[in-house]
Parts: sequence; C-alpha cells; structure tokens
Amino acid sequence: MDISPANIRDTPPHSRPRSRSRSRSKTRTPTSRSSSAQRRPSLNSTASSSSSISTISHKRSLSSSSLNKLIVTATQIDHDRSIPSVQVYLDNSLPLDFFKQDLISLIKVLKISKWHKRPLTTSNLLVNRISGALTNSIYKLEYVDQENNKLPALLLRVYGKNVDELIDRDNELSILIKLSQKRIGPRLLGIFSNGRFEQFLDGFVTLNKLQIRDEVISQILGRRMKDLHYKIELDEQSDLGPQPTCWKLIEKWLKLFETELLPGYLDANMDPQKIFMVSFPQFKKIIQKYKQWLFNKYDAENFTANYKFCHNDTQYGNLLLHESFKPEDIVYDSSASNDNVTTIKSTSNKKDTSLAVIDFEYSGPNFPAYDIANHFTEWMSDYHDAERSYYIHDDKYPTQVEQLNLIKSYVEYDFQYPSSNLKTEKKFDDLINDSTNPVSIIQYEIEKLYNECIYWRASPQIFWGLWGLIQNGPLKPPANNSNASEQGINGTYNITVGTESLTLDDKDEEDGVLLEDAITSNDDDFDYLKYANQKFALVLGELIQFGIIDKTDIDEEYWPVIKYLDTKTYNV
Repeated sequence: MDISPANIRDTPPHSRPRSRSRSRSKTRTPTSRSSSAQRRPSLNSTASSSSSISTISHKRSLSSSSLNKLIVTATQIDHDRSIPSVQVYLDNSLPLDFFKQDLISLIKVLKISKWHKRPLTTSNLLVNRISGALTNSIYKLEYVDQENNKLPALLLRVYGKNVDELIDRDNELSILIKLSQKRIGPRLLGIFSNGRFEQFLDGFVTLNKLQIRDEVISQILGRRMKDLHYKIELDEQSDLGPQPTCWKLIEKWLKLFETELLPGYLDANMDPQKIFMVSFPQFKKIIQKYKQWLFNKYDAENFTANYKFCHNDTQYGNLLLHESFKPEDIVYDSSASNDNVTTIKSTSNKKDTSLAVIDFEYSGPNFPAYDIANHFTEWMSDYHDAERSYYIHDDKYPTQVEQLNLIKSYVEYDFQYPSSNLKTEKKFDDLINDSTNPVSIIQYEIEKLYNECIYWRASPQIFWGLWGLIQNGPLKPPANNSNASEQGINGTYNITVGTESLTLDDKDEEDGVLLEDAITSNDDDFDYLKYANQKFALVLGELIQFGIIDKTDIDEEYWPVIKYLDTKTYNV
C-alpha cells in the first residue's frame, strides 16, 4: 500500500514529489494557493461548505464546539453489532494539527473501539496518506503513546468532491452492511457525513500494475470474483431492475452531464467534441446503439437472470494482497493451454483469503463479464505515472492467454452451468446431454465468458469516461484579458487579469507552482478530462470493429487518437 507521510508539508518545496496534476490556470504562482473547491467547484458546494466542521479561515476544530449537542445514531449490523453515525463534516484541507484535533474529536464522539477511552494527543497521532485512490482521500491512522503502546491502526476515508451524483451513499451503506454480515471486507467502525472509519487490514498491501499481471495472483482474483458474484444474494425486489448497475449510472450521468455540465463547457469556450471526438448528441446516439446491440445478445425474457453481485471497480488500487503470500505455495503444476504452446499453471485455492477486495462504492447487480472486462482494462492504466497518470496504454492490455488464465480459474472454481444466457450457436441441451465429455461443457463456458468480456469491454470505458467528467466538475468560464488600474497610496498600480487555460494539451505544468499539501484532498491531482478522452477513444475503437459505427462517422482529425483492442471471439 503506497503511503505518503502527511507531514510532507514540512519538507522544502523543491524536495517534494512532482504533482500528477496539470494546472488549468497559467497564472498560478507559489503564493496564489487556492483551495480545491475553488479550482473545481462541487456540484453541491454550498451544502458542503456550510456543513464543514471547521475551516482554515476560522481555525476552529470540532473539539471547540459542543460535542454533547451532536446526536449519534446506530445502524444495526446484526444482533450484537452496530455502527455509530453522526451528521458532521470533516475538513481534510485543514493544516495538519487542526486536522488531527478534529480526528480525535470524531473518534471520541463515535466511540471508535479501543481508541475513544484513551487520552489521545495530536503529537502521538500519526496520519499517513495512502495514494492510488481517485474517488476518495484515504489515510492510515496510527497511535503510539510515550510508553510505546500502540492502538490498532484505523483507515480513514474522506469522500471526494463532486461525488454526490456519482455515489449513492445510502445504497453503499446497505451494501457494506450486507458484506459485513457475511464477514467480507474490513469492518465499519464509524460514519460521519463525508466519510467513515474502517478497520485497517494490517499486513495487506495494495497491488500494483505489475502484480495484477502475475498469473498466480490473477487466478486467485478470478476465484475471489466468483465468490463475490455467487455468494452475495441479490434482493429480487430492489436489485432486479431492467438495467444492470453500470447502465443505470451511465444513463444517469449522461443526463447529468447534458443538463448540469455541458452548458458550462460552452460558456468556457471548451468544445465537448475535443473529449468525445464526436458531437455530444452523436455520442449519446452511439452509446444507445451499442447498448441495444449488447443487450440483444441475451435472452430478453430472462435478462435479469444474468445479474450477480459485482464490485464494478476492480482496479489494482482496490485489491490488497497479504505480505506473507508466496505464489509457489499454491502452484500445483502446469497444463497445456488452448494453443498447446504456452502453459497455464494450476493453482490451489487454499490461500485465496490472502487477496482482499475493498471499496464497494460502485458495486451492485451487474453482469460478471463487466467485472472481469473492467479489471482487464485496468491493466492499461498507471495511476502513479508522474507525468501521464490519466493515459491508457492500450499495448498493456492482457494477451488472450493472460485473459484465459483468469477466466479459466473463474469458470472452473465452484462450476456453474449455465453461467449466462448469452445466445450462442451451441445449444445448452446438446452440451448437457453429452455426458461422456464434461470437459467440453467447461471449455464452452470458458470460451463463452471470454466472448462476453469482449462484448462488454466498451461498457466500463463509457462508465469511467463519464465518471471522469462528473468527477472533474463544472468548468469555469475564462476571464477576459484586461488591464485595470487602482489608486494606491503612492501612485496607480496596473492589474492584469489572465485567461484560464481549458485545453487538453500535454504541456507540462509551469515550474514553481505550489504543490498540494499531502494532507489535502487530491481531487486536483488527476486530469479527469484527459482520462475521459482516453476512455472514449477506446469506446470508439471497439464500436468501429463491432460494426456499430463507421470510422467515417468521426472527423478525420481524431482518427489517430482512436484506440483499437483485439475483438476476435470464439465460435460458440
């Protein structure tokens, strides 16, 4: 797990790591620090700012308010467990000492187990930022007193800005409660208005871009996905709607972008076609054509029978591996794969609990193929790239053998037949009646799921592309270049107002720009517009190859940007 010290603010500016963000303002200077909220206003910024428990301007922390006026409610998990909750906001843009004081106050109010009864001091509280999260700000909290006595570490999650329309927090809480009842994921310890405290999984380390490519770890992930998909029951009343979770949110975000954000793009002189590579109305029509094409591949009468509980965000930052895990402990042997040249290792599931999946903010009923396809596309991202963290490296997409390695592990583990009602040339009854060759049924399911992942692959690109636009928030209209004068004490001073840049170019940030403090929300450390553009470049490449659109439907100037992945499928 990548952890950066929260007190990085105390290091000289020249020794800090370079920010991943690209400033949209060419007029920023080291002395012109502005808050994240100012540079990227929240869609609900008024409510957020008025509810904050403390602000830099007032230097007032939660501890100075009347704690006994806060009403703590409890959400029941089961007969002997409940989660305390309080309606108060935590401002993680505060200076470190103030932030620590507010954390201690919240811990006391929520009566966090083993912490709240201790006389906590800010000097003994260690706050470390965990990098890699894009939606939230994540911290590891540790406490070591003067006698070197330690408390169990806590994970603090502060929700990011501009996510009110991205995440249904009530639905997320109900899912987390359901997972907690199954003893899946870290324990919830306390909830506040814009975040929560969780159990910190000691000994677990976040996977990186290289580890997810490890064939043994990939097989474990396949089995862990299968557990999640089939062992968490769906509610027939609320979970089996006409659209799976990803498409419900895609429809919602398309409408939100069109009504709330698109007018601001036009006011800011930003042409949306630079992001979508087609006009926005055309983009909407293309997406609907793809959706209809995709849904028509399944039995319409039993469409919701394909739904399983899916994570929907299986990027490597949400996958943790225990530091004691050794791949060689679970490798049985190697058997020939389909091409009879390369090999796929056979592994045991006895160490599968060494891999933990976290962050269920986007989870819900969906097609398993979406979850797997989403994970494969995350192989192309490097969110820790100092220069281009937004970039999609299409040459890093897993090979066919690498895909089959995970899919084979998924299908064979706790075998389910049929896994979906995808329309195929081969008939279910014919395969079932062929009892003399059960291997052919497994092979059929592997090939079928491989095909489904190809068909679904554009869906997570649409999903995360729109997510990036919503996460980015409204654009500011450019200020007019003008010169103004103001009468000073000893004369007249000329004031120049610059124009804010809103382009998608790759120019480096100017030297001397003040980096965000490590403890401050990192919403601005990622270029969401370029990220969305990269995702949509993948979408167009897929749909061209599927024959849903023609390349000539896109202006020729954007052709070099389009990304093409292999869309060959098995004949099933």
